[in-house]
Amino acid sequence: MNQQLLDRVLKSPRLPSLPAIAIEVIDLVQQKDVNIKQIAHTISHDPALSSKILKTVNSSFYGQAHSIATISHALVVLGLNSVKTLALGFSLVPNLRDSGGAGFDHVGFWRRSLYSAVAAKTMAKQIGLVQQEEAFFGGLLQDLGMLAMYQTLPDDYPAILAQIKDQHRNLWQAERAKLDGMDHAMVGAALAESWNLPPLLVKPVLHHEDITGAPEELLPLIRCVALGARLADVFVIESNGGALETYYNLSQEWFNIPREQAEGLFRAIHATTVEMKRLFDLPTGDLENPDEILSRANETLQNISLQQSIQTTQLQQENQELAQKATTDSLTGASNRGRFNEFIAEQFEKASQLEPLSILFMDVDHFKKFNDTYGHQTGDRVLVEVASVLKGAAPKGALVARYGGEEFSVIVPRMTRVDAAALAEKIRGLIQSNPVSSEDGQTLHVTMSIGVAAYEGAFFARPEQVVKAADQAVYAAKKSGRNCVRVFAPRVANPGATPTPQPPQQRVA
Repeated sequence: MNQQLLDRVLKSPRLPSLPAIAIEVIDLVQQKDVNIKQIAHTISHDPALSSKILKTVNSSFYGQAHSIATISHALVVLGLNSVKTLALGFSLVPNLRDSGGAGFDHVGFWRRSLYSAVAAKTMAKQIGLVQQEEAFFGGLLQDLGMLAMYQTLPDDYPAILAQIKDQHRNLWQAERAKLDGMDHAMVGAALAESWNLPPLLVKPVLHHEDITGAPEELLPLIRCVALGARLADVFVIESNGGALETYYNLSQEWFNIPREQAEGLFRAIHATTVEMKRLFDLPTGDLENPDEILSRANETLQNISLQQSIQTTQLQQENQELAQKATTDSLTGASNRGRFNEFIAEQFEKASQLEPLSILFMDVDHFKKFNDTYGHQTGDRVLVEVASVLKGAAPKGALVARYGGEEFSVIVPRMTRVDAAALAEKIRGLIQSNPVSSEDGQTLHVTMSIGVAAYEGAFFARPEQVVKAADQAVYAAKKSGRNCVRVFAPRVANPGATPTPQPPQQRVA
């Protein structure tokens, strides 16, 4: 990207300045320990901002059963984060409303932005995402860079917009081709960052056109904003069949939303956009009937049915890959904590005296010294090697999981406590006999403390109890000097009495 060109845009005196209330709200948003009283006081001192927030939280967009009369009440009902983001958006948008300069299509811009924002929040709500307000304002501000570039690059940018006409999806590639790798997403994110907007708003702006390289922890939020942008194309582009197909496909691919449900969301998004147009007082022009939009789009889709079939096959493969990633620890390739919880619950329900369930819990001994002495890359190498040994030693049907940090577990259905103890000792020996090389070539000897517990149809009422028993056995192994196996052996004091867990018993050290 041409950094000089970006600096030229960001330093231009033609860019809109922030109003005082926006600066104050941004400052509050950045404070991690800001409390309800502080933000309520700030917002309440701006009557216009307070009025807009209260109108919004009392609208059908939020569906509150009772009227909310004060900012403090809104903070209690909606939460601090939601009201902070609302305040931030309402303090910014009025100042941007007429930005862009003469000749800029303000009606088309804000119509698309508002549809994008409502669609992004609707998707966030649909998947249970916490950052629903960030999704809305990320969608509303995603094309902020277009305003800035039209106003600061009058010799180049209008020609780019004329080239792509109404095909917004082609805009960012055209921008990069004409502006040395720079596009409106980059400019918008840089501008938002210069205003000290929080990363939860900056990152969706940066990645809404292309989610490649988006931070994993923000990917659901970014996908909501990106999908909102795709759906906006359906509403604002005349030949919108391809845009509708993209919306259906990405709804399925990213969020597992079937086609019929996605069409229902389409109608709901249109109805909510009509309401938000009134609340934000944006120049969007008349909003077309959604049935007419869908009818026109579906006619176009009939001409690309073969392409749809090919895409569906590809989406199925990608969904499988996504499901695999969702249950796998990225470093070691073992199952992650979420998959561990699912698997232990499933197998506990199936277990009985004839088909027991055993758990091996284990910690890498003195793992902190590997990181502190040899570096985190060596520590990662130790974890990868341990996972490899566990996967090689685990019997068919077992689950090898990274429980957290240097903690691993092997869940073995249909294995008795005695056999599980033998397996644990085998694993302990394999780990001990597989040294790991440090970054500087030193040979590092790794050992593990292993605890064993088994559910054999009695003693344990819930899977969490078996997990806790195995964890206690690990603690006993550490207390016994590490590099050993301990077995949790519960006993019943007398018939009919409550089972009493006994101290973990020593296996072979």
